[in-house]
This record gives sequence, structure tokens and C-alpha cells, in this order.
Amino acid sequence: MDLQYFIIAFTSIISILNPIGAIPVFVSLTESYPKNEKIIIAKKTAIYTAAILYIFTLFGEYILKFFGITLNAFKIAGGLLLVLIALDMVRGHQKSKIHEKDIKHAEDVDEIALMPLATPLLAGPGSITACMVAMAGAEGFNKFLVLLAIGLCIIITYITLLFAEKIIEKIGKLGIRIFTRMMGFLLLAIAVQMIISGLKGSLF
Repeated sequence: MDLQYFIIAFTSIISILNPIGAIPVFVSLTESYPKNEKIIIAKKTAIYTAAILYIFTLFGEYILKFFGITLNAFKIAGGLLLVLIALDMVRGHQKSKIHEKDIKHAEDVDEIALMPLATPLLAGPGSITACMVAMAGAEGFNKFLVLLAIGLCIIITYITLLFAEKIIEKIGKLGIRIFTRMMGFLLLAIAVQMIISGLKGSLF
């Protein structure tokens, strides 16, 4: 069991998912719903997010082959994308992944869970890229570890959404912003390492 690979995969995915950062959106979208429906929304959001990430993780290799994209090229491109996202997180200038019209149109439980919570808020381009890069660079048992890391991230996200109101009461919006910046710095380091790895593979 390659513990280091598991930790890197888990850290990169959980950083870009940033379930703590999703709390304000979840709370605002579900404030008019009773507690039992909030639980259902959190559960369905986790299920939809898992489905999206697992589909791209399992079939990402075939997508790359179809378009003739090498692993190293994808690492560089994915790393650059994550750098941009991470910089916004660190500077506190992260643009909303969802549009105001998406929030207005999200009316029922399934619609809220799928859009905008599962996608694009959680399972957006950044998290999909992180999962695909982790799987593309894995060999043997490490592929299972990537799937395990995604599963653990989804469980953490689900638990976070379940206790969203209590968390926001405890740490407040300032605490959420501080946590998001910390995750952004961690993601930035991982993204840079990803680019370096891709460049080494292409040039040497």
C-alpha cells in the first residue's frame, strides 16, 4: 500500500472539493427546507458528486487516448488549471462556481442536490481534473487507492453538509474564508508539483 500516493491524491481532491467552502451556499439554498429534507439534499448531493467524479476517474484514461493526449501533457494542463483556482482561493478572490440564475432556478430537492451543489460547486472542472490526474498517474494497487481517496472525500463532504449550520455557527464566515485560503495554499503546492512532474516526463 503506497500511503504517500494515497495522501497526495486525497489532499489534492479534498482541497479542490473544499466542503467547508460549500457550507454558505448549502445553507442559503436549504434554509427554507425542514431538517429531514436538508438531510436528503446532503445525501443526494454526495451521491451525485460521487457519481460524476467516479465516471470521469474511471473513464478519463479512455477520453485522453481518444483525443491523443499524453499523461504528461494532461498533468501540465491540469496543474495550470489548479494553479489558477488555488491562487483565487489563497487571495480570497475565488469566483463563484455557480451563477445567480442557477440558485433562483433550484427549487426542488433533486434539482438543488444536482445543480448547483453537486455540479458545478463540488464536482467542477478542478475536482474532475484532480481525480483524472491522480488516476492517470496511478499503477496497480494505487488505482484502488485513488478510488478510496475519492470515497473518503465524499464521506467528509456529506458529513460537512449534514452539520453545515452548526459549523457556520461555530467558525463563522471568516473562519470559512481562512480555511479556504489554507486549502488553496496546499492545492497550489500540489499543482506546482504536478506541473514539474509533467515537464520532467515530457523533457527527460
